[in-house]
This record gives sequence, structure tokens and C-alpha cells, in this order.
Amino acid sequence: MNKKLINVLFVIAALLASSCTENNKNSKHYNNKNGKTEETAKNKTEADSTAVSNLKIEKIQGDIRNIYYAEDSKIFISADKLYLYDLRTDNILAETPRELFEQENYWVIKNGYVAVGEKNNHDNNGDDSLMINGEKVFSAVFYDKELNKKNQYNLNSLFDDDTLFLLDAISFSADGKLTAYATLAGLYVFDFKKGSTTKIVDLETEDGKDRAGIVAFEQIGFTNNDKTIAFKAQSADVPAIPDKPSFDTCGIVHTDGSGLSNRTFNNYTCKELTAYNKSLLFAEDFTKTTGNMLVMESPSGKEAIHKVTNKDESGHISGSDSGRYFATSVSNKNDTGWEVRIYNTETGNLEAKQFVSADGKELYMAHDPIIKVIDETRTCIVLLGSKINDIETKLVVSKF
Repeated sequence: MNKKLINVLFVIAALLASSCTENNKNSKHYNNKNGKTEETAKNKTEADSTAVSNLKIEKIQGDIRNIYYAEDSKIFISADKLYLYDLRTDNILAETPRELFEQENYWVIKNGYVAVGEKNNHDNNGDDSLMINGEKVFSAVFYDKELNKKNQYNLNSLFDDDTLFLLDAISFSADGKLTAYATLAGLYVFDFKKGSTTKIVDLETEDGKDRAGIVAFEQIGFTNNDKTIAFKAQSADVPAIPDKPSFDTCGIVHTDGSGLSNRTFNNYTCKELTAYNKSLLFAEDFTKTTGNMLVMESPSGKEAIHKVTNKDESGHISGSDSGRYFATSVSNKNDTGWEVRIYNTETGNLEAKQFVSADGKELYMAHDPIIKVIDETRTCIVLLGSKINDIETKLVVSKF
């Protein structure tokens, strides 16, 4: 069999296995959300977290599907429209029609924002388990600061005949001039101004040493003033060990292709990357938690391991908007709600804790809550049920 085809099949198997693991994370495979939003402050609070209900959502149309970070204590609220909301003044600053993405991520860039989204074309009898470029469409939508749509870019035009499986394998630089993306063939950087593409890690090379054993990039993010790309990957031993499956690794590489570092850690499996300019958070594999949280400085690579309160928390990490804090969530013993804790990223100290009740509704326990923490206003936002269309979203806003 062709060596390239063998490598592609190996990568597909690794990505599908990883995808299945993530999809099973506190999930009972309910349908996506299409309901109506309800704000509530009926949560039971503990310690130094105080529930508030001053988020003005009465003008928001439709259900809140997700919340994303903007800048300067602002957030994006994704509902029937896309809203830019200021948490300092508690007002909607702008709104625009929401792109009909099935998944999406947002970046703050110079003079505006960019949304990168994914749409699936159901041309293979509705089976989305194995997409190719003609079936999975990735787009970048550029907005100004008032959410006026400036232009839209078809990212699939960058992939040629290559395959990109994961939305998290796309990232944007802070100035909006560069996008990094990973396909089965490697890791690339595209310069919008120059119109040029640079392959910085080649996954097609037969020498595993040249790619540090990496077989697939799953998550990437710019760091170190956009000079470096951090990643979470699937890797194999070098030299390869027959029949041994791929394993989780994380690392960095500079945007010119130099300085590739791909790492594993003793008794710690890095599973989910959150990249900031000066630090990187690596959540554990939620099936193999040790109660530790890995923080890595960028670009020095200096590590810190923080111990969280409950061992299972370390597989459920939500970084704050600028990285000062990280939040965790774990269901309580009786599955009647979620214990949410907020830690200081630098010291590892517990800053606040809160119990968010499921109000006796089983569907609120079907998925991990969406948690957003805003550093400057010390605000924590928790969404329950936003991924399920059979129940109204519960929105809990607290200060700590």
C-alpha cells in the first residue's frame, strides 16, 4: 500500500478516536440547541461567589447558544443574532445577523474581529463522520468594531486537495494578517497581505524525527507576540513501534518553522490547549485526571503544575478572557448541579467557588457547562443546556 495512504489512514484513525473521546465527554448526544433563553439567578452560592442578574438580555433575540470573548470586558453573545455586549456598562453595543455556522470561534484582531466557522454539506447521506473539503466548508468573516461585516474569506481555498478536519486547527494572529492552519499534510501559515503560504511543519516527510513524531495537529493557537504557534497533537514514537496507537502531545513551533518542540509529561496527559500571548494552559484528559493543571510560560517553556480541589476538575478547564484565571466544573455527588471553581493562573490559589443547580432537570447535566470568566470585572458566566434544543438555556452570572 502507498506509504502516504497508510499515513493518511493512520491520521484519520487518530483524529476519529480523539473526536469520539471528546464527543463522549459528559454527553448523551442530544440535538443542537434551537430554543429560547431564560436568565436565572436561582443558583445556590458558596464561599465568595455572589450571584447577580444584571445582564440585560431582554433585547437579545432567541436562545443564547454560546458566549465568546471580545476585548476590554466585552463578550460576544451568539443567539439568533450576534451581539457585542459590554459587561462594564451592561449594554449591547452592536448586533449583526449571525452566520449560520455549525461551529465557530472568534478572535480579536486589529481594528475589529474575525469569526471562523464551519458548515457541513450533507452530501453523503447525512453522514458527517468523515468529511472532505467539498463537504466541510470553513470561512473567515471579518468585522469592524461595530460588527459591520467587512469581508468574508473562503479558507478552503488554502487547503487545495488537502484535508482539514478540525475547526480548532485554525488560528489568527492578533493583527489579523496571518492565519495558521493544520491539515493532514502539515502546519501552515498564510499571510493575507502577501498572499503567500508557508509550510512550517511537514507531516508528509517519512523521517519522523523531522516532525518530532507528530502525525496530526488537533488544536493550535498563536502565542509569544504571534512569533510562535502552540499546539496539541497526536504523535507516534520515533522510530515507530508497530501496532502502538498514537498518543497526546503538546508543544510549540516558531512561525518560521524553527524551534519545534513536541512534549509528553510524566503522569500527565495534555488534552486541551488554551493559548494566550504569554502563557499556555493544558487541561488533562478527562478520562485520566490526576487533579493537576499544567501552565506553561511562553516562550520560555517554564512549567507550573497547580493542584485543583477535586481530581476530576482537571479535565474540565475554561480559561478566562486574558488568562488571569481559569475555571473548572464538575458535577456534584448527587448529579443535581455543577460545582464551579475559579483559580488564579499564576499562583494556583482558589479565588471563588459556586454551586449551579440543575433545578431538577436532567438535561442540564447532559453536557459540561459553558463557563466564561472576565478578568477585569471579575465576572463568571455559566450556561447550562445551551447545546440541547429540548430545554431552555439557564444563564447564571456571578461576581467574585
